[in-house]
Amino acid sequence: MGSTLNESEARDLIFSHAFSRDCAGRVGVELEWLVDVDGGGTGERSRAGLTESVSLLARRAGARLAGDSLVSLEPGGQLELSTRPAGSLSACVDRAASDLATLRALATAQGLVLRGAGLDDRPPRLRIAHPRYLALDQYYRQVGGQGRALLCSTASVQINVDAGDHSSGWRGRNRRWALVNVLGPVFMAMFANSPTNVRGRQVRSGRQVLRLATDPARSGPLPPSDDPRSLWAEHALGTRVVAVRSLEDGAWEVPCGRLTLRRWLRGGGPRPVQASDVRAHLKSLVTPVRACGHLELRMIDAQGGDDWVVPLAVVAVLLDDAQSSDAVWRLLGASAVASGRTGWRRAAETGLSDPALAMVARTVMHIALEGLPRLGVPSWALDAVERYADAYTLRGLSPADRRPAGSAAVA
Repeated sequence: MGSTLNESEARDLIFSHAFSRDCAGRVGVELEWLVDVDGGGTGERSRAGLTESVSLLARRAGARLAGDSLVSLEPGGQLELSTRPAGSLSACVDRAASDLATLRALATAQGLVLRGAGLDDRPPRLRIAHPRYLALDQYYRQVGGQGRALLCSTASVQINVDAGDHSSGWRGRNRRWALVNVLGPVFMAMFANSPTNVRGRQVRSGRQVLRLATDPARSGPLPPSDDPRSLWAEHALGTRVVAVRSLEDGAWEVPCGRLTLRRWLRGGGPRPVQASDVRAHLKSLVTPVRACGHLELRMIDAQGGDDWVVPLAVVAVLLDDAQSSDAVWRLLGASAVASGRTGWRRAAETGLSDPALAMVARTVMHIALEGLPRLGVPSWALDAVERYADAYTLRGLSPADRRPAGSAAVA
């Protein structure tokens, strides 16, 4: 049994966990995929048998990925491929592409198809009965809204970059935090890929509209800050606890009422707080930019085919190429990008049909295209970014504009 924590000790733990490495330059990616039976259908094979098929695929892939990526299952049976942190964008791209090719081949051999889209149009179904997922499902039923759809019907490209150091330039922690949070709505609009009808009108990123509307204190954006560590600690302390794990049998129980971590630390919970409780709570925080030792960008919808490489490359060059970072920093200083909760929601709804967002997105893409050759990315990846820019960003479009609401692109 671990030792208990008081509020000051918990704050210190959160503070150190949020930005734990004073470095910049590493990058990783988590690719989530919706999974279908090849050929579609709604029978026993495509519904009841899908859970077993996806679980088998994850086990087989875990033993065969040369790039040492991890394969895991999300609550609705979505498949996630997570690379290890790489020392360069080029290395990250190579590992992800190699391991994804293996995963796709294994999926094909099992009669499965990986779909790259932000939102599944099928009814949400909790397929993976992990105790933590069951607790999350119960919690969201208490909160209301469409929590099960959030858990079971969404997929994203999550990009992980170093949080930075104490310097004031492109490597600096405060600047990197500010940059990704101000750029977040732009990225969301550029890569919107979940067109959905919401109350009679089409939104470009239904996934993000869903996320921002479901338990917004947990999933909503945080502002730029001169002290992001303290900002994150306050956010963690003030957010509701999803579930408390029993010290006897390990079962998860959703607490009654609005039990925040701070209230629990002050004696309002079922038992004293341990370090493992704080760590579990931190995993439940799903802001568009999450501070978890590094910065995890969670606002980008899953992409069709190999277009996952485009947001990965764009984010990495804007954060980790000094010239590109300086250029986009100057751009944001001269632009009026709305990064509050209203700005994030508008970006999810309108995509690049918003003229102001479209103008910033075009400039951001030009900066990225100019900087990527300096990072030595594989030629196919650079070609993919150029094709995407020409097909979408430079025309004021995102993938959602080329698909009917409620559909999903095949990977």
